[in-house]
Amino acid sequence: MKRAIVDTSTGGLDYYPFEHHVHILRIKIFLDEKGFLDGSELKADEFYRLMREHPDMVPKTSQPSVGEVIAFFEHLYAEGYQEFFVVTIASVLSGTHNAITLAAEELKDKMNIRIFDSKTVCFSEGLFALEADKMLQMGKSFDEIEEKLSDMRKKNTIFFAVDSLTQLVLNGRLSGAQAFMGKLLKIKPILQVQESGHIVSIEKIRNIKNALSSITSKVQAYANGRAFDAYILYTGNPRLRDFFVETLKIELGLENLYEAPSTPVVGAHIGPDVIGVGIFIKD
Repeated sequence: MKRAIVDTSTGGLDYYPFEHHVHILRIKIFLDEKGFLDGSELKADEFYRLMREHPDMVPKTSQPSVGEVIAFFEHLYAEGYQEFFVVTIASVLSGTHNAITLAAEELKDKMNIRIFDSKTVCFSEGLFALEADKMLQMGKSFDEIEEKLSDMRKKNTIFFAVDSLTQLVLNGRLSGAQAFMGKLLKIKPILQVQESGHIVSIEKIRNIKNALSSITSKVQAYANGRAFDAYILYTGNPRLRDFFVETLKIELGLENLYEAPSTPVVGAHIGPDVIGVGIFIKD
C-alpha cells in the first residue's frame, strides 16, 4: 500500500534545499483581496519585499476549506497513495488542523489519513515532517513515526524577537494602545512557542540587540546542559539576521546553522522584522 507524508505549507519546506518526499498542503494568503497559495504562488522573498514597499498593507490568511483538503487527498489517491501521515501547524494557531480532520472523516472509507498536531510552526513544524519522511523511507509504521514525533514534540521550542510592532497592530494581534506604548518605550518583545503550541510573550526589552542577546541566555536555560540542534528563523530583515548569526556564534558557539525563512502566511501575522531560533533537544 503506497504511503505519503504531508505537511502544511507553514512548515517552510518549499525553501529547504535538500531532497525530501513530503507533499505540501497549502494555506492561502490574500493581498488586496487577491489570493495566493503560500510558497508556490507567493514566495517569502517576494512577499517581504512587498511588505517593505507597502508598509500599510494588511495581508490576510485563510485555511483551506474542507472541500479543498478533500480534493488535495483525492489527487494523491489518484496517483496511487492510500495512506497518509499528515503533520500540521499547531491547531491552536490555525483551523487547518480541524479542516484536515473533517476531510479525513469524509474520506475514511477510501483512504487512511493519520493527523499529527506538531504544536509548533515554521521550520520546526517542517522538521517533524522531514523526520516522518525519513522514517517512512526506512519502512517504519505510522505508529512508530507518531511515537518518535510525540517524543520530539516534548523537547523543542522557538524563541524569537520582534523589532517592529506595526504588523502585529495592523492584523489585530496587538491593540493600538499597546503599540503606542511599545513605540514610545522602544519595546522589543521576546516570544516563545510553548509546548501547547501557544505563542506567548515572555520578556520585553527596549533594544533589539539586547533582545537577541537575551534569547541566547534563554536557549541555554531551556537546554539546561543538554545537546541540541538549532536553526535560525527569520522573516525579511537581513540586518537582523546577520547580527543574530554573529550573536549566536559569539555567545553560544553556534555556526553554520540552517537559515529558515518564515513563509508568507506566517509573516502575515508577525511582520517582516522577526528573528529567532528554533531548537530541538537531542536524544
